[in-house]
Amino acid sequence: MLFLRHRVSDRPMKMHQGVYKPQATMAEAVFMITGMTIGAGVLGIPYVVSQVGLLIGLAYIVVLGIVMLSLNLMVGEVAVRTKKSLQTPGFAGKYLGTWAKELLSVTTILSATGALLAYVVGEGQTLAALFGGNPAWWSVLFWTVGSFFVWRGLDAVKKVDKIFASLVIAIIVGLSFYLLRDFQAENLFYHDYAKIFLPYGVILFALHASPAVAEVHALLPGSQKHFRKALLLGTLIPIVVYMLFALAVVGVSGTGTTGIATLGLGQTYGKGILFFANLFAIFAMGTGFLGLGTALRQTLIWDHKISPFLSTMFVIGAPLALFVAGFRSFVAILDTVGGLFIGVEAVLMVLIYWRAKKLGDLDARRYGVKYASLMSIPIILVFVWITVHSVWKIAQ
Repeated sequence: MLFLRHRVSDRPMKMHQGVYKPQATMAEAVFMITGMTIGAGVLGIPYVVSQVGLLIGLAYIVVLGIVMLSLNLMVGEVAVRTKKSLQTPGFAGKYLGTWAKELLSVTTILSATGALLAYVVGEGQTLAALFGGNPAWWSVLFWTVGSFFVWRGLDAVKKVDKIFASLVIAIIVGLSFYLLRDFQAENLFYHDYAKIFLPYGVILFALHASPAVAEVHALLPGSQKHFRKALLLGTLIPIVVYMLFALAVVGVSGTGTTGIATLGLGQTYGKGILFFANLFAIFAMGTGFLGLGTALRQTLIWDHKISPFLSTMFVIGAPLALFVAGFRSFVAILDTVGGLFIGVEAVLMVLIYWRAKKLGDLDARRYGVKYASLMSIPIILVFVWITVHSVWKIAQ
């Protein structure tokens, strides 16, 4: 026991939402953001890129990547300026009022639930491709394991995320370079302008990590510069990884790219690639489920004052209920969540950012973000258009 106490005291402790927890290291902070970002979305990106064209798809990833990086930096500044440990709906209530908190609460809960559902659906199909059997039963098994870690809480997820995110990045990069040996030049120049608006929902879903920002700020040591650096690295790494993966998969498969990219690769390259490609998919969706599930649980507990038990039951129960009800189209789930719910959240977060600059509790000069403000109007315009277009698509 003395040894355990000594080991625990080696790491500085920080009060986070009523509980003392060890502060995160810089690497843990980066991997928490990366682990939240690289999830089911990475598996859908090659498909939507292949449909619109590789060059157009890569441009989408770059442009929306810059937009989401700016948004993450804005959310980070809001967290720096706020004394209390809050999630995004809590920020909305503090700086914009009850109406904003209620609206952002609805969109956050719906988007997170949709994302968790996508992870459950995708994991089932991936595990079935790897080991055989019924995808539905594999989905339930994954849900069971993931729910256990969400129930255990943030500290357990932080440790698992670091391992899983490292494995995911290593496998994606290795797999991508292996595939690039068979790159087909004609796939680079294919394009279909009729599908020009297809990719944005899935790519936004894949780049979304706002719920992780407040969690990282709560557990990172006090330096605002370290926090900013963690946000930059944690956001830029997925952008580079997505571009590399899309280039490799679409360069090989072209318009034959499957909805879950790794399933098609296994059919083309055989059992070896089937194993490694779907192994990375399992880890990618696993990190996304753990990080997002934990963030949603924290939101319900601390922003909405719901008991830990009921919060946990909702987080793990809602995706399973939707899955049992028959919502199992992987790409359609990603597109709806990314285009509709994340668009509304982004517009509100820009408004919150401007209010926090005037009304925040703490000074954020050491945070040192100089150009995020310049992106405010473009971000609002982009996401208002995306949200309106998503509503139009759903209504068709």
